[in-house]
Amino acid sequence: MATLSALCIANAATDKKTPPGDFYDEVSRLNKVLSEVNRKYVENVNPTELTDAAINGIRNILDPHTTVFSPKDYESLRVSMEGKFGGVGITISLRDNILTVISPLSGTPAFKLGIRAGDRIRKIDGKETKGMSLDDAVNKLRGKIGTDVTVAIEREGVPDLMDYTITRAEIIVHAVPYYGMVTPEIGYIKLATFSDKTTSDVENAIRGLQKQGMKKLILDMRYNPGGLLNQAIEISELFLKPGNVIVSTRGRTQKTESAARRTPLVKPEVPMVVLVNQGSASAAEIVSGALQDWDRALIVGKTSFGKGSVQTIFPLDNQGNALKLTTAFYYLPFGRCINKPENGIKGLKLQEEEDIDADEKETAKADTVKADTAKRDTFYTNNGRMMFGGGGITPDVDVELDPMPWVVQVQERMAMYFKFAVKIRPSLEKAGVKVNSEWAVPDSLFTQFKAFCKKDTNFMKVKSNALVGVDQLEKSIIREQNYMGDSAKTISDSTLVKRISEMRKALEDNRDAQFEANKDYIKDGIKRELLTAFVNDSVSTAFSLKRDKQLNEAIKYLSDTQLYKKAISAPPKQKKNAAKPKK
Repeated sequence: MATLSALCIANAATDKKTPPGDFYDEVSRLNKVLSEVNRKYVENVNPTELTDAAINGIRNILDPHTTVFSPKDYESLRVSMEGKFGGVGITISLRDNILTVISPLSGTPAFKLGIRAGDRIRKIDGKETKGMSLDDAVNKLRGKIGTDVTVAIEREGVPDLMDYTITRAEIIVHAVPYYGMVTPEIGYIKLATFSDKTTSDVENAIRGLQKQGMKKLILDMRYNPGGLLNQAIEISELFLKPGNVIVSTRGRTQKTESAARRTPLVKPEVPMVVLVNQGSASAAEIVSGALQDWDRALIVGKTSFGKGSVQTIFPLDNQGNALKLTTAFYYLPFGRCINKPENGIKGLKLQEEEDIDADEKETAKADTVKADTAKRDTFYTNNGRMMFGGGGITPDVDVELDPMPWVVQVQERMAMYFKFAVKIRPSLEKAGVKVNSEWAVPDSLFTQFKAFCKKDTNFMKVKSNALVGVDQLEKSIIREQNYMGDSAKTISDSTLVKRISEMRKALEDNRDAQFEANKDYIKDGIKRELLTAFVNDSVSTAFSLKRDKQLNEAIKYLSDTQLYKKAISAPPKQKKNAAKPKK
């Protein structure tokens, strides 16, 4: 008699796609299975575990954002939407079925340790995350304030998993953690999330900047994971003309359209730049996409995350259980859906690859983007600029950040600047040093920091890829000599050990050289943390922004009227061929 697993394999091989049956017949079949298991299985089965297993099986054929909340989980979601909860300070999602960091929240424990967007979480407290649901992962990362959680991170370009031990803290998410003037005319607002108070926080920031003489504006939504849809609509209304469509949702059972209804707080003639990157998602993409569609703002940075699906929460009973179900997709004013196709989500129809003439290629995007956009639907902004659907918000001005040197990466990841600031602060206070935005880090402090790093055993244990390669080479030679019948000590008698030692020393010397080569960056890192310690986060943020490459590019466009107008206007051919936009 064939085993159940054998039958399953056989069926999988012959029936590649199960034809749809009548919904209620299939539900009846499931009920019969559960009933028979409950009555006749060889051992008693916990009905809750049985139901949870069935629900997880259903979720596996849907999408990563669909789940069932227990009363505790649902309460945690509600609290997070109020902008206050306990945890480590990262927003996560499933990408290619791997638990992935969308963005670290500024100022949180995870942010300070250097966890970044795109990091893949492979373990939580030693437990593999493969097969772990999104909500299970969130529950494991959250916990009592002051307790630790350890995550093993996989990062692009780093050969080994990196362990981070994060001390949980009360996470208070400020919608606008910072705003200020970056030039005498250009105001800057950092918008971190879309929670209950986001609109009022942004309005207060705008009015504060207007009092300081703001004539142009930069809205920074990098690493903004999104949040409440109504807040995205209200934020868009601050900049768009009444009647301008902001977003629509389309699904099997719902279809909505939202347009601006109020007089904008920022006048239409005020030039704007919106900063986005791979950590900008959901509501942040709605705002940036609406402003891009109406040519109200120039988008600068990197392509956003591409989370364009709508989740609706349905109560299941009186005990607090609830279903979070993906019910629709977001669509931007002129029809773009920015959702990146993910496992289990259907509905994004990508057009067949088509030929694009030379003029269109020249005016579309950079060469690196063309291959990605060849199969994506084409749309046009109000001015007639070509845009693409199904892959996040593609910036009008793509700005690639410079790679961070290895030693600096380790310093940031291990919070060496923060640790050093804590250690050195008492002596600076005793010496009467006044740390402020005008203060310069002396060479003597740089020297102390270098010595501080070299005394840190954990810092010195971290090896570069090249050093790891030398270790592997040494082990390979020993294995080969053993295989050839030589004694293991042969390597110590050969010229090979001398060469390996020379390579290791050269690489260790290179670690020292990188300190000197990145002296300016290191001094800025020291000053950044000391400003936080001596003054506050706002002064520290203002200082850090001066070295922000993407922000400086935004300032360049806003400072040059002709450059800004050229970037936000369509070339003559596109404008001529553009479809009449939806009003």
